[in-house]
Parts: sequence; structure tokens; C-alpha cells
Amino acid sequence: MMKKFKGNERILHHKLPTRLFHWCLVLSFLPAGFTGLILFFRPLGDAGMNLAMQVHIVGGMVLFIACALFFLLCPGRVIAFWREITTWTDDDYAWMKISGGYIHKLLLLEYEVPPMNKLNSGQKMMGVMVLVGTILLILTGLVLYIALPLVPKEIAFYADRIHLVVGIFLFMCIVGGHIPLGIYNWPEFCSMFGDGTINARYAQEHHPLWTKHEIKETK
Repeated sequence: MMKKFKGNERILHHKLPTRLFHWCLVLSFLPAGFTGLILFFRPLGDAGMNLAMQVHIVGGMVLFIACALFFLLCPGRVIAFWREITTWTDDDYAWMKISGGYIHKLLLLEYEVPPMNKLNSGQKMMGVMVLVGTILLILTGLVLYIALPLVPKEIAFYADRIHLVVGIFLFMCIVGGHIPLGIYNWPEFCSMFGDGTINARYAQEHHPLWTKHEIKETK
């Protein structure tokens, strides 16, 4: 039976390693993404383009180090995340059919959102794209920055194309979708970038399967 909450209890939604890793992603990927667009469109002079390149490299290296440390130090969290984003049920497909109800809410239409676990279906899809896309960006980035003189021109060409296409696609998805929706769901945004806790009633409404099976009270 699902637990009923009385008031403003706080429950742990994101542990400290996950929150720190998310901060590292924001502080590395966004500067790398913005400067990547600058490097592609080349709107600046030589000095500006050189600065953009340096920021892009630093952002990429911070992203690489953060991912490597998280994979090495928190393998359990990585495995749990992989299982979460790759486990899809009928509720997930039903959630995708109505886009989580966001469009229905905007148009003032009636809708019913299927019960979700800790991550909703949109977050699962975004998680798959970020995981696969980040791995591709890191690998191709290392080829272009470190191994460029050592690899055949064909490999360098395809590494450059993959880095460009995946980078632009992932950047647009994050800036145009993930961040705005994250801010829209303000309690969850504050949980990820704050103390990791979330109001129990809010969690019970938006993540009923999670509060039923995996809840952990902290306050």
C-alpha cells in the first residue's frame, strides 16, 4: 500500500554524488556547447575564436574527467541509472503518447498521466541520448585533440563529423528541452541542484511508483 504523507516531509531524491556530477555536467557541457557553436559559425575575430577554442577544450576536459571519476567511483549509481533509463513499460509508452501531458496542459485539455517511477519517460529518453551522446563526444574529442596527428585522415574526418552532429543535436535537446522543462518542474530542479530532497506529496503525485517502492525519508 502506498504511504500517505501528512504535510511537508522531505525525502531524498538525489544523492550527493549524483548532484555533484550534474553540476559538473552543467559547468562543462554548456560552455563547451556554446563555444562549439561559435567555432562552427565563426562570428568572431582571431582572438575571440582562439579564446572560444580554449574554453571548448577546457570544458571538454572537465566533462571527460567528471564522467571518468563518476564511472570509477560510483559504478553502482551508473548501473542503476542504466537500468532505469533502459527499462520501459506500457506506462512509459503511454506517457510518451501524450508527451507527459505538457501539451494538453498548455491547451487546457483533459489528460491523465500514467504513474511514473523516479524518472519519467521523457527523462529516460533524455538519459539515453545524454549517455550515448556524451560518450561519442568524449571519444571523438580525444581523437581530434590528442590523436589527430596519429590517425588516418578518414578517421579524423568522421570523428569531426560525428563530434559536430552529435554535439549540436545534444546541445539543442538540452538547451531547448531538458533545461526549460527542468526549470518548469521547479521542485525537482531545486532537488538536483540543492540538498537533494523533495516534498513528499509532490513526489507522491509525480513519482507514485518510486514513493511506493523506493522511498527514503530524510527529514
